[in-house]
Amino acid sequence: MGIFSVSKQNDKKFESLLIEGERIEAVYRLRHDQICFTNKRLIFGDNRVFSKKKVRVSLPYRSIESFAIQEAGVFDQDTGMLLVTSSKVFELDFSKETDLNDVQAILTKHLC
Repeated sequence: MGIFSVSKQNDKKFESLLIEGERIEAVYRLRHDQICFTNKRLIFGDNRVFSKKKVRVSLPYRSIESFAIQEAGVFDQDTGMLLVTSSKVFELDFSKETDLNDVQAILTKHLC
């Protein structure tokens, strides 16, 4: 599986958020932030473009009910993912270089 390599800079950004026994599996670029897949949860920013607030989301895999991958189309080159929980749907826009098959493989491994 060709997971995006995690640079030391990315490690430092997320390492301080990890709990004992938790490890980083992959970090991907989002359109406005990054998403970190650990062996226990997802960590990402739920940022709005015109908002002054930056919200960091820590989402345990057990709270994700389903997900959907949005692939680029002919006229719309955006790729993304919807994460559905019992209380909210998170819409994440990935950078164009992201291989969503890798993202799907990580999520499937933790959810199935």
